[in-house]
Amino acid sequence: MRLILAPLLLLAASFAHGQSLDQYLSLRKQYKISQAVGVPALETLVGTRIVEVKGRVKGVFEIQDKMALMLERTDGGTEIVDASGIPDWLRGNEVPARLIVKASRATETSQLKCNLIAAAPESKIRAIEVEAEEKAAARRRLERSRSSRSTSKGTTNPLSGPIGKGSRSTKSWSLPAHEVTPIYAGFIKGRNPRLSDGEAYHIAEGIVGFSLKYGVDARLIMAMVMVESGFNPSATSRTGAMGLGQLMPGTAAGMGIGNPYDSMQNLYGCVRIVRGHLDKYGKQTGDSFQGLILSLAAYNAGSGNVRKYGGVPPFQETQRYVQKVVGWYRALCGEA
Repeated sequence: MRLILAPLLLLAASFAHGQSLDQYLSLRKQYKISQAVGVPALETLVGTRIVEVKGRVKGVFEIQDKMALMLERTDGGTEIVDASGIPDWLRGNEVPARLIVKASRATETSQLKCNLIAAAPESKIRAIEVEAEEKAAARRRLERSRSSRSTSKGTTNPLSGPIGKGSRSTKSWSLPAHEVTPIYAGFIKGRNPRLSDGEAYHIAEGIVGFSLKYGVDARLIMAMVMVESGFNPSATSRTGAMGLGQLMPGTAAGMGIGNPYDSMQNLYGCVRIVRGHLDKYGKQTGDSFQGLILSLAAYNAGSGNVRKYGGVPPFQETQRYVQKVVGWYRALCGEA
């Protein structure tokens, strides 16, 4: 297999600058790609994979005989994708694109290496996907309806079985991220039917990707986002909190988040804040559950109020928030 794969990669790279849409789709089929991943998947990748990435190309550069694309990261920086050829339509700024790349990272702390295999305009690939989604819409609605009826009769929550395999443990994963993400996307779509399938998948991808990157249980982030915004990226509270994780303007600005209503930017901030709280209060209390409770209280009311009151502040809103998130977290872990 290795003897065959290397020439194929070289062949793909050699016509990347002039490849047609049909050739791109053929490569997609060849590498068994059914769904694009977002930039967070590259940011958390360890190992070597050939994937289709959906992102925004910030520009290209050429130095002597070397060429590369600059792919926008969730933190506003750029990921470098080496290329042997670059199509003319990519030679601009802020170009939405699909890229088939060979990505590799030896360890979590190693630098990511990416090589371009093929590229296509996002609009053309998205149009093909929308057509496929419309054909499958009736079947998905029927499946969701059946799932909803089954859940109402007391069956296991769909997120608890595939992730925990029937176990009540909240510390382990039993499926790889690319298999968990569609499950989360279906759940998110069920809670907010106004989202398109693509939007639901995009949110799930961010939750899973950033949770893995920062070592936070994705089911906790699912519970928090559900309580915070009901998976509505455009949500705004009466106090001015914004987006999926309801980030306050000052908090978002302090983290360098330019658009809190952008799902990926918002989830990036949300998960980073949660990671910091879990570290802080877990160390203070020496107890993971008490640390979780104080982390949720701090996320809702601020660390200053947790310090002032020596625990969960006596605010009805905060106390209800903690109870709701913990309740949903337990349910998503199959414990309720």
